Amino acid sequence: MLELGDEVDLQLNFKAISLKDVIETEKIQGVREIMFATCSLLIRYDPFEIDVRGLIGRLKALEARGIDYLDRSIPSRLIHVPILFNDRWTIECSKAHGLPPDMESVAEYNGLSIEEFISVYVSTDYWVKYLGFCPGEISFNALDPAKELRAAQLKVPRTWTPQGAIGIYRSGNCIYPAVIPGGVKLIGRTPLLVFDIHQRNPAFKESPALFRAGDRLRVVPIDEKEYLAIEKNIDSYPYKIEEGVYSGKELKGSA
Repeated sequence: MLELGDEVDLQLNFKAISLKDVIETEKIQGVREIMFATCSLLIRYDPFEIDVRGLIGRLKALEARGIDYLDRSIPSRLIHVPILFNDRWTIECSKAHGLPPDMESVAEYNGLSIEEFISVYVSTDYWVKYLGFCPGEISFNALDPAKELRAAQLKVPRTWTPQGAIGIYRSGNCIYPAVIPGGVKLIGRTPLLVFDIHQRNPAFKESPALFRAGDRLRVVPIDEKEYLAIEKNIDSYPYKIEEGVYSGKELKGSA
């Protein structure tokens, strides 16, 4: 495990993403896989090909080069995500678990009304830090740290969560890619698939996961009529994805 810091900092996340690419370019014998989270990398290696001291030595040699990771640019697509806030499905999920609807408590946690919360939430784009916990599930944070909203997590996790539910917690946001258990507050739902093993929509041509680390997410608020129309035609729905690149120097430090 290679730790770069201990806080939710998008610049550290950018460094983790870039460092993974640099290590892979080095083609270090014995390194089998590299995974990363917000500000750390997990390097899986074969101890019969390289021992831990040798691996640490190669990593320290990389560090000694003084690479300015924030000066690098990486592929970063802007993906528009329609979201129905305070939707009936996440409300029904809360009731099924004996819980009150989350939206009011989440807004209150941030010192806002529900309307003010939604207004702030849609006023910034988001940075996708990593995929994990479940295939296709993403963790993302506001690109404008001043507009980062938070929520306390549930003391007892739900046994199920609707597919497409938008979760919010103390260190970020997520989209549930399937009906799975979950312990974070829910603020809405998207009709988009973020993981499709069958890759039916052209948006999944290259991968069953819609997002990649380093992508950006733009929230598009919709009503229930629009939600149902998108859901009905999801296999042919034209996902709005804008190709681009992003530099680490464009990120604003701690979220």
